[in-house]
Amino acid sequence: MKMSSKARYGLYVAVELSKKYGDDEVANVSFLAQSTGVTEKYLEQIIALMKKADLVISSRGASGGYKLTDAPENITVGRVLRAVEDNLEIVDCLHKDCNNKCNCVSRNLWTKLYDNINSYLDTISLKQLAEDKI
Repeated sequence: MKMSSKARYGLYVAVELSKKYGDDEVANVSFLAQSTGVTEKYLEQIIALMKKADLVISSRGASGGYKLTDAPENITVGRVLRAVEDNLEIVDCLHKDCNNKCNCVSRNLWTKLYDNINSYLDTISLKQLAEDKI
C-alpha cells in the first residue's frame, strides 16, 4: 500500500498545526506551504478536506489562517489520514459492492489488514508524532 501525496502532506500540515496549538495565533497558508514544501494551491485543497472532517478551522482576513479544532493529543494520525485519503481502503472491494464477496478467498485477509492498519494509526496522536514519541 502506498500513501498518496495528499496523505503525506495532510499529515505534515497537521503536525505543523499541532506545534502551534496553544498559541493564540493561526498558521497562514504561506507559512504552511513553506514549512511543508507544498504549493499553496495544493495545500488549500488538502486543508479543505481537513476542514470538512472538522480537523481544522479557519479565520479570514489579513491575519487569518488555520488551527486545529482540538488538542493534538486528541487527534489521531488515523483520523487525519482518513480525512484526506478516502478512508485508507487497501482494496476497492472492502466497502463497495463486490460481485465475488462470498467466494473471495482473500477478503478476510484484506479486512483484517485494513482493521489492523486503522487500529494502529488510531493509537498515535499528533502530539506523539510531533514529538517523535511513537
